[in-house]
Amino acid sequence: MFLRRLIRALFVTACCLAALVASVGASALDNSWQRRVISHGDVNLEVFQKGGGTAVLMHPSLGRPARDFEDLGNRVAKAGYRVVLINPRRIGGSSGPMEKVGLRELAEDVWRVADQLMIDRAFILGQNFGNRVSRTVSSLQPERVIGLVLMAAGGEIEPSDKVWAEFKKAFDPNLPKERQMEAVANSFFAPGNDASAWRRGWNGETAKLQVGAVERTDFKPFYLGGTAPGLVMQGLDDKIAPAQNAWNLVNKRQNTRLAAFPNMGHAMLPEQPEALATALIDFLNSQTQANYNQPVQ
Repeated sequence: MFLRRLIRALFVTACCLAALVASVGASALDNSWQRRVISHGDVNLEVFQKGGGTAVLMHPSLGRPARDFEDLGNRVAKAGYRVVLINPRRIGGSSGPMEKVGLRELAEDVWRVADQLMIDRAFILGQNFGNRVSRTVSSLQPERVIGLVLMAAGGEIEPSDKVWAEFKKAFDPNLPKERQMEAVANSFFAPGNDASAWRRGWNGETAKLQVGAVERTDFKPFYLGGTAPGLVMQGLDDKIAPAQNAWNLVNKRQNTRLAAFPNMGHAMLPEQPEALATALIDFLNSQTQANYNQPVQ
C-alpha cells in the first residue's frame, strides 16, 4: 500500500519539481574529487572519487545528485577510505535508458562501476531511493559486500495523512515558492532544521523514471539486502520513512546495527552531517578491522 501510494503521488508531482527548484550543476564537486565516466553499452555513469583504502560506493536519493554526499564523502575519505560517488542514469553527466529498467539493472550499474574501477569488495551505501538500489546491489553479489549502509530506509510503514498532504504541497506549482519550501521543511526535515539545502539539485523527470523502476521490480527478494553486516541510519523525526521501518528491518536482518538520531528527518545529510559521519566511520572501521582479522581460508 505504501509503495503504490508513493508511486501514485510521485508520478503526479515529480514532473512539477522543476517549478519548485532549479536543478543546478549536479556534476559540480570541488577540484579535490576525481571525475570519471564509466561506460557500458548505451549507459554512461558519471562518478567522483576521492581518498584511498577500502572502497565505499554511495548512491543518492530519488531524483538527487551524487553531490548530496560531498560533505559526508570528504569526511569518510579523510578517515582513510576510497569514496566513490555515483550519479545514477540521467543525473548530472550520467545517461542511459530508463523507461523499461528495474532495480536490478540499476544495481548492475553499481557493480559495473566497481569492476571498471578495479574494486573487488566494497561497502555499499544508499539513501532513500538509493537504499532500495543498494539492497539490490548487495543481494546480487553478496560475497563482494563488506558492509551495507542504509539511510532513510522506508517502504513498509506509511506516513500520516497530514504528512502526505504536506508532501504534495511541496510540489504544487500553483502555490507560492515560499509555501512550497515550507512544505519541504515540514515533510522532509525535522522541526527547526534549515531546508534551504534542498532548494536546488532536484531532477524531477529522472525521479519519475526511478519510481517507474521501483514499480517494475518485485522487491521481496531484495528486501534484506544480502548477508553482509549492516548499518541502518534513521532520523527519529523522519515523517516520510517513519522509524518503525528501521526497527522492523533491523529485527529481521542478522548482524545489523541501528543508529537513530533525534532532531533528524528524511533529508538527513544536510541536517546533522557530523553525527552521520561519526556513526558511519565507526561502522566502516569496525567492519574493516573484522574483515582484516578473518583467517585466510
